[in-house]
Amino acid sequence: MKKQRLYIAYAAAVISAATLVSSCSKILDLEPHNSTFTNAYFSTETDAKTSLAGAYAILRNILIRDNSWHKYGDIVSGELSIDGGRDNGNFNISNGEFVGLNVGGNNWNWQQYYQLLQQVNLIINKVPGIDDSKFTNINNKRHVIGEAYFLRAFTYFYMSRIWGDVPLKLEPDLDVSSAKNIPRSPADSVWKQCLADLEIAKQNLDFGYEDESERAVRANKGAAFALQAHILAWKGDYAGCEAAANEVITNGGYALMDSVNYMKVFIGKTQEGIFEININDGQSEGLSLATNGGAGVTLMMPFIDGKSYIEWPVNENYLSIYDDRDKDIRFKDFFYGLGGNQGQIIKFANIAYADGSTKRDPRMTNNLIIFRLADILLLRAEALQKLGKDGDALPLLNKVRQRAGLADYAGAGEDLATTILEERLRELFYEGHAYYDLVRNKKLSTYNEHFPEDQFVNGGWLWPIDPTMFKDDFTLTQTPYWRGKL
Repeated sequence: MKKQRLYIAYAAAVISAATLVSSCSKILDLEPHNSTFTNAYFSTETDAKTSLAGAYAILRNILIRDNSWHKYGDIVSGELSIDGGRDNGNFNISNGEFVGLNVGGNNWNWQQYYQLLQQVNLIINKVPGIDDSKFTNINNKRHVIGEAYFLRAFTYFYMSRIWGDVPLKLEPDLDVSSAKNIPRSPADSVWKQCLADLEIAKQNLDFGYEDESERAVRANKGAAFALQAHILAWKGDYAGCEAAANEVITNGGYALMDSVNYMKVFIGKTQEGIFEININDGQSEGLSLATNGGAGVTLMMPFIDGKSYIEWPVNENYLSIYDDRDKDIRFKDFFYGLGGNQGQIIKFANIAYADGSTKRDPRMTNNLIIFRLADILLLRAEALQKLGKDGDALPLLNKVRQRAGLADYAGAGEDLATTILEERLRELFYEGHAYYDLVRNKKLSTYNEHFPEDQFVNGGWLWPIDPTMFKDDFTLTQTPYWRGKL
């Protein structure tokens, strides 16, 4: 009998996610339930909240597993000069080599994403039917539903920037034995669904937080508008992008951290944070560098005791984007030990030790930053420049530059477009955005000299899918550029 290839059995996925649930808030503190196939399960507020906790847990696992957030969003941008002797697979990936024995496996496989989508689809399908009287506050029901729609939109958009066309599955499989395979949907259809989901999310979510402990680590209306802005920029709808970004900036209640407290942004839960994945050792959520990598691949002594090498050093040629290094506080704050291919990225160098007395088992305790205000300010500036409104773009660009200690920029046209792009590359270095920014602006091969221009032009910036997924699923087709190359 054929097995469903879109996901591994849901119950096992949620059980495995239980150890990853964030303890940072009332929702995320709950243990994910492992019996959500039954209609009886979805009958109370606690059921709804534990299901949502499971969704956040699976998302966290996806983004931190094997450094996937940075692997897809940073490695291929040119930011890093990966040590091929210590990490041959990711060295090849940084050069646009998405195939080969050293780069396969999880890099090509999307099954774990459909574990998350199964969870989210169950919430969307079942929670609206729970009687309102079962909730202590009707807003709690609204927020669970809104966050579920946000998570579905985020997941599909994230997948579409990696693989392009993906199977669009909008209903949960209540009976795994009858689950059906479905073909890849065109990326345009996926984005249309993401935007539709965000409209529902925004109707159910609010700006701000009733509980400050949930700041940024639970999606709210600001996160929904930020995601909408990114999707519309990716589609080339810059008018829509500008409007969505303006909602975040005007109504979200966010604020840039000042230059003195700037590095606190990367610990997490600041006024600048819009959406983050919680990684806090003080809340038993520290990320073990021995098993998960995390910041460990970009750090060594003096930030990780006893570690004398870096797997992912900074590409110092790429740092030419910092053209005023003496004044740019980011150049000082983001990097350490430049020279001799030993440069470290220290944005995420907030390290704790499980055994503090002997400094064994180092753990990263910085949140994974997905969206923050500086990103949205610069995205709106990009949109305004694309719309021919250079004068409106400049104050947004210069607000970020001023925080960094740089003089205001006064250029226009293509020079302004380049400056906005490079400001994003400077500001968001190693935050999972650079690759997508370069692809969106058609500048990938300009900044990553090792990525072949013809590969980019012919769609080779998208990833292949795992050939093993074809075994029992005859509806799948390979990503066009990679057909015949695996």
